[in-house]
Amino acid sequence: MKKIFFIIFSFIFLLEGVEKQESNNKIKIIIKKKEDKSHLTKPINIIFMLPLFFSSKKINQENKELSDHALSFYFGSKTAIDFILNKKKKQKINIKIFDTENEKKRVDNFIDSYDFSKIHAIIGPFFRSSLEKIAKNNNKIPIISPFISSDHLNFYPNIVQAEAKDIYLIEPILEEIKIIHQKEKIKTLYLLGEDPYKKITNLIKKKLLQWNPHFQVFYFKNNSFNVINDMPFFAIFLGGNPFLGKKFIEFIKKFSKKKIIPFGIGYNSVYYENISLLREYKFLFTTKYHFNKNDQNKREMFFFIRNKLGSHLNKYQLFGFDLSYDILCRLIENNNLFKIIDKKPFSGLISKYRYEKIYDKGGYLNRGLWVIRLH
Repeated sequence: MKKIFFIIFSFIFLLEGVEKQESNNKIKIIIKKKEDKSHLTKPINIIFMLPLFFSSKKINQENKELSDHALSFYFGSKTAIDFILNKKKKQKINIKIFDTENEKKRVDNFIDSYDFSKIHAIIGPFFRSSLEKIAKNNNKIPIISPFISSDHLNFYPNIVQAEAKDIYLIEPILEEIKIIHQKEKIKTLYLLGEDPYKKITNLIKKKLLQWNPHFQVFYFKNNSFNVINDMPFFAIFLGGNPFLGKKFIEFIKKFSKKKIIPFGIGYNSVYYENISLLREYKFLFTTKYHFNKNDQNKREMFFFIRNKLGSHLNKYQLFGFDLSYDILCRLIENNNLFKIIDKKPFSGLISKYRYEKIYDKGGYLNRGLWVIRLH
């Protein structure tokens, strides 16, 4: 009986798309071929709003530098588009470039006059006031902020802040310290380096004192790294200052593995110049940007960019490539970016994107970062 049921069910399933015609008590079965739509792809329409200053005959040094950064960013973005189209031959990506010239009135006029009804995403502008203006006027279009991450932007549900905040870099390190503290009862920490707004320092103190009210935290902002007692301690190096980075390495060398447990926040070239030393300490650092040359996919991206833009790549070209590649890949999967942006992480050439909705009526923040342990 089970076999008979399976055969009947299979037959019904196979007859989907079959049209039955009755004529003179005879049944004629016409099998309708399904239309092959695999060749059809939905075009992606995006706008880049960048301070290029193309129509300005004379610009000051500050705007010249801004223009160079914006142009590099766009070249990286265009390379990402070429990279995607090289893999997806039938995909269509339509782009419009609007030169903001860093002028509020110019941006306002564009926003008021342009038809955004078919636009899937806007990348830019670079500055907060312009981002807020376009977000207010076009609240159903994703507005991607390439470089500005600000609490002021949190309230706009359609703004996607692509630049991860520096303060997120401390979170994996605090988790590591918490585990070691619970196991070994170490309750002294030295912060070394630059923290101009003391945001990271204040967060660390707050968290550590929650775990243990007797936790001692000492902060040194220059190269006078002096240990006050002989107890084992944690040491966290802040920032990418190369001079202080070398002083931090000298500081580590003074202590045995049982005495110091070092960490780093942000990329610093001294880490890779002293890998053999730092491996002994199982050194862990967090960074927003990292290139894994052993990853085949990353190597493919890198050689593609280098062939397009030359061997002397700058960070704005790489940011432009990564951000545009991420956003476009998501839009190809689903034209409605809001339905997919926080569903899965994305790893570009040097950047990571792991978006989270700030709160129900707020926008999106990138919390993607690299956690690297040398061992």
